Amino acid sequence: MNEMIQQDLTALLKRVTGFDAFREGQEEVVRSVINGHDTIAVLPTGAGKSLCYQLPVHAMGGTVLIVSPLLSLMEDQVAQLKMNGEKRVAALNSFLAPKERSAVLANLGKYRYLFTSPEMLVQPHISDRIKQLELAYIVADEAHCISQWGFDFRPDYLRMREWLGSLGERPPVLALTATASEKAIQDIADYLLMKQQKLFIHPPDRPNIAMELVRQESREEKTKWILNALTGWKGPGIIYVQSRKRAEELAELLRLRNIRVAAFHAGMEGEDRILVQQQFLTGELEWICATNAFGMGINKPDIRWIIHDQLPPSAAQYIQEIGRAGRDGGQSLATLLYTETDADKAAFIALDDLPEPETVRFIGKCISEGMELKEAGDRAGLSDTALRVVSYWLGRLGTDKAAIQMEELAAGKRKEIFSMVRFAEGGGCIRSRILALFGYAPATRPVHCCSDCGFVADQFLSARTTVDNASGLLGWKERIDGLLGVGE
Repeated sequence: MNEMIQQDLTALLKRVTGFDAFREGQEEVVRSVINGHDTIAVLPTGAGKSLCYQLPVHAMGGTVLIVSPLLSLMEDQVAQLKMNGEKRVAALNSFLAPKERSAVLANLGKYRYLFTSPEMLVQPHISDRIKQLELAYIVADEAHCISQWGFDFRPDYLRMREWLGSLGERPPVLALTATASEKAIQDIADYLLMKQQKLFIHPPDRPNIAMELVRQESREEKTKWILNALTGWKGPGIIYVQSRKRAEELAELLRLRNIRVAAFHAGMEGEDRILVQQQFLTGELEWICATNAFGMGINKPDIRWIIHDQLPPSAAQYIQEIGRAGRDGGQSLATLLYTETDADKAAFIALDDLPEPETVRFIGKCISEGMELKEAGDRAGLSDTALRVVSYWLGRLGTDKAAIQMEELAAGKRKEIFSMVRFAEGGGCIRSRILALFGYAPATRPVHCCSDCGFVADQFLSARTTVDNASGLLGWKERIDGLLGVGE
């Protein structure tokens, strides 16, 4: 490694990115990776986490492997690198056609940045090819997903532990996230097989995001509040909802008011999700009504408003989602609409795909009697997601311990939801209450702090005019049909 580059990272930063200085927290993370340390970096949203994995490879050479949780996030990161002039970048994901995937695999050694998902990484033919690369380091982007998702509905995140253990000489591992509890940090270090890891933690507070908590009596009141608010004030913004049906319902009601809005959820076709994301990034869409499938890592700096139509199931998810706002440093707003029934709904959704201990024991008994896993799952009425979870834990713990694991996971989720209920129903500064769940207090009290401390929305939100409104946009199929003259 060039000692001058190591000593003068600012010069490397200037050469690669054109920036004159690092943001707070970036340089120490970059230096740690270049020095070969396993590293966990907890940096607030908008702090420039992507630079922490993009820069070191220019000093170290080789390929950096980035394991990313969402296809939309992966595609966005690849597009951003290409827009910045980087040609040696590719993504291995399910969006690729077989010929495209074969082409990427045939040229793996030529890429500086290689993105993939946990599910793709553990596929044997993909895994074997990646192991042949000269990997400078490995990145777990949005690493809180290991703890937040890996244990209950994406066990392939946990299989990364086995994959890393199969590497001969494992390169350094960098884990990046905006929020992580002590347990999440322990899970990250454990499942990424980190050794003597360097830990860099910055408080998750974003002083430029004012926080608002609005108590309502019913979902109908929430709907009325959202319609009135968005008719009066402009975005860009995201409305987070609990279900696909709710996302479609709100989007349709807002479209009837000529607000440029679209729904986004996992039930949509991949092409539709990509189109909606791109329309939002380019400003064609002003609002997105989305489940938590949207937003992670979305690089739209001017989002001004995040509205939660429901109580998030954890403080970490809440901070992650409101952190989509104000990435350009501009004053923004996060609004949480809360009713007393929100906790029950949050618990139902959080535990929906988590198998009951009795179900785990039933599946284990069926398998011990020679029944195939799929047939046992069908008899138990399990979804594909729940069956993946059962299969993973049965294979590693056996029936009795796997059943206990399900009980412990459910108890942990209920505890997180109860913490959010206490937050929503508490009194005093909202910013102080949410940060307290992470063991922090605000360093300063912003001018526009929260609805309990007071803020003036019209000083940072823009009033809507009729000129701002436009009819809804066409989907990708309708656009192609129009170009080809189909239906004329």
